[in-house]
Parts: sequence; structure tokens; C-alpha cells
Amino acid sequence: MKKTKKSFVFKDLTNYLAQHQIEIPLKVIAFIVVGYFLQLPYFDRFLFISNQRPDGRFEKSYWDLTFLFFYICVFTAARASFMKYALLPLARWCKVSPKKYDRFCEQAWSFIYYSCSGSAGIAVMYGSDWWFDTSYFWRDYPVTDYTEAFKYYYLVQFAFWLQQIFVLQIEAPRKDYRELVMHHINTLLLIFASYLCNFTRVGNAVFVCMDLPDAVLALAKALNYTCPGIVCNFTFGVMMVSWIYTRVYLYGCIMVSTWMEPDHYVNFRLAPLEGWWFPHFVVYIIFGLMLGLYCLILFWTAMIFKVLYKILFTENASDVRSDDEDEEIIVLEKDDLSKR
Repeated sequence: MKKTKKSFVFKDLTNYLAQHQIEIPLKVIAFIVVGYFLQLPYFDRFLFISNQRPDGRFEKSYWDLTFLFFYICVFTAARASFMKYALLPLARWCKVSPKKYDRFCEQAWSFIYYSCSGSAGIAVMYGSDWWFDTSYFWRDYPVTDYTEAFKYYYLVQFAFWLQQIFVLQIEAPRKDYRELVMHHINTLLLIFASYLCNFTRVGNAVFVCMDLPDAVLALAKALNYTCPGIVCNFTFGVMMVSWIYTRVYLYGCIMVSTWMEPDHYVNFRLAPLEGWWFPHFVVYIIFGLMLGLYCLILFWTAMIFKVLYKILFTENASDVRSDDEDEEIIVLEKDDLSKR
């Protein structure tokens, strides 16, 4: 009975937040922004990163928690507002089926975010020492200071993935809901551990590997609702290539680096006050978390090949992840254009 009551309370709270996912975050945002412009103490810590050193670089801070809270509210309000006032009219203009309005808006928003985050991740990573050199994930450990752009990028990504837990509760259920929950939890553990324990270089690389194929996948799903057929199938093919290269190959290389290269470059010890969170057993923890994520990636990769087989040898195909419990996400019809 207690568990049932708790579940009802949680559902009621989630439903309430879902119904007011624009109003409540906007009130919080407005309160913080007004406090900042009134120059009230500490309100700037919500809007901007903190703990800048005299040389201009930034270190971690307990105030990063306030920054995360503020941008969780920003993402919640921005997602709901953009879907309601921009993407929903776009869905109507593109003559998307009314039953698919929510799905189209969700995928269009995902495409926009992952395109921006993937581009930002590449911009932060490009030209760095660890650009296509995995040894620099571990050289000079611990790296406890960051450029302004890097810290903004990492914390904004952290806030987005925290907000995704809420999004997962309010979206229509999917067939692979459990896998998605596992993916989100695993991802958040990796982000938290990488930031706390100063493994942000490898975290940056993992972010890029994940965001790029997700952007193309979301685009393929959105196109399916507007112009299924050749264009959608071509986009799916591009997604498949990018998925295999980034998520299967590059992420696999990062895993190999995590398992083998720290022994060559890291002086293993535990001294948190000095930024050292790397006794040797931590290698197994990080690798275990990454392996769990890789198993999910391989599961979805197998589903992608299943879709490819259906595209080539059957009349229709369905995408890796399902829309809801009774219906599969993407129906890719070979002769859809000729039928039109």
C-alpha cells in the first residue's frame, strides 16, 4: 500500500509539473533574473559559471549546483515553449498527422539540441591536445581547470541530461523504456563521475560520439512524419553510417583507451584535496560504466541492422526505438513517393 501511495504521489507530481512545464520554470527563471539585475548577492551564480582563477581559467565549485538548477529550468521551459509555439505550428503546416504532433515536436527539438551540442562539443575539442589522440585523456592528470567555453559546455550538457530524466517521465511510453532509463542513468553516472573526478577530456569525446548520430536519428524520425520515403531512407542511411563510426568504432576506441592507457600515463593515487581521484580500481569502475553503455549501443545497433534488412527486403521498416507500446516509431516505405 505504501509503495502504491508513493507511486501515485510521484505520478501526480509528475503530471502537475508536466501540465505546468512552462509556467513553473519561467517563474523560477524570472525570479533569478530579476534578483541578478537587482544585484542581489549570489544570484549571478545561477546564470554564470563561477570560480575563475586569476589567469582566466575556471575550476569546479559548489556553486556549479546552482548553475545546474537554473539551466534545468531553462531547458524545461525552452523545450515546452519551443514545441508549443514553434514546432507544433510547423507540424500543422507540414500536414503531420495529428496523432503524431507530439512525436514530431519531440524529435524536432532533439534534432535542434543535439545539432547544437554536437557542434559545440567539436568546437571545444577541435585543436585540443586530445583531438584524435586518446593518450591525452590521461596525460597531465589531474586536469582541474578549464577554459570558459569548456566549463559552460560541460555543465550545460550535465543540466540537459538531468532534465532528460523528467522528459522521460512525461513523454508517451516507448517499447524500450527500460533501456532508455538504463541509458540515462548510466550517462548521468558517467557525467557526474567524469566531472567530479577530473576525467572531463574523455567526457568531452564521449559527448561528441553520442550527440552527432542522435541528431541525424532525430532528423530521420522527424522527416518520417513529413516526407516518408526516399529522403527519410537516405537520412536513415546517413544516420547508420554516423552511428557505426561514432558510437560503435570511436566510442569503442575510447573504451580501449580507458582500459589500457592509464597504466602508461597516470600516477595512481587518491588525494581528493589535490584533485587526484584515481586509485587503480577506478579504471574498472569507469570501464564498467562505459561497457554498460556500450552494451546498450550494441543492442540498438542490432536493431538498426534489422531496420536496414527490412528497408532492403520488405515493404516497410521500423526504427531502432519505438514511439509507444503499441506502435513503432519510423515506418520507412520504399514506394511512398510513387503512392503519393
